[in-house]
Amino acid sequence: MGAIYCFCFAPAALPTDLDFAACGWEDPICIRPIAGLNAVLCEVPRDRYAGDAAERRLADLQWLMPRLEAHDRVINHVMARATVFPLRFATLFSSDQALAIEVAHRRRTLLDFFARMAGREEWAIKVLLDQDRALAGRMRALFPETPDAPSGGRGYLLRQRRKVQAEQAIGPWLTQRIADLDPRLLKHCAAVLKRPARDPAVANRACLVDAANAPALHAEIAQISIDYADHGLELHCSGPWPLYSFCVAP
Repeated sequence: MGAIYCFCFAPAALPTDLDFAACGWEDPICIRPIAGLNAVLCEVPRDRYAGDAAERRLADLQWLMPRLEAHDRVINHVMARATVFPLRFATLFSSDQALAIEVAHRRRTLLDFFARMAGREEWAIKVLLDQDRALAGRMRALFPETPDAPSGGRGYLLRQRRKVQAEQAIGPWLTQRIADLDPRLLKHCAAVLKRPARDPAVANRACLVDAANAPALHAEIAQISIDYADHGLELHCSGPWPLYSFCVAP
């Protein structure tokens, strides 16, 4: 049994003759007008992505990763030409009719999304912390003019006590620095969303940016990194990404 695999939705103005051959997807891709919008899709065997055998394939990274990457290439290919409402990997519809009903149901939401997001990009910012430099920075802040500790056991205990105080100060200092981050980013962004931070990141942000403001955002990120470099904070920016963080899946 077949199914409709949908990559994304796009406005009606998207050219329907895009060539997806270089994206590396295994099935022929087309752009189908639906309810005054466009859906980028292909027909696939349903059991490739649904069912017990599919669950085993989806758990196999050698099978999964090339398809995830090809899925992203398809969306990025469309992004180069239009605002895109991206869909997650393996979004399936049982038939053309089911897809048409869903698009018609979501049409107003999608049109509003395309109007609000035209000319905007999503950039990801991850904040990393170098523990050694952070500790050194807190030591300098807490004990800026303290003479060297005496030698021997008494000096060792004093150094250890200072180290513990500095380690305990990292958490509150880091919380405040991250709180200070969002207002600086918002100067150049339409929106900033907090995203779950996965180790080794200590903070993760999704930024919605007018494309014309992206260079200013990058300059601000570079300046923040300079400001906090001696204290162990590093900002890593990547993108532009599909607007997953700023859309609700239909």
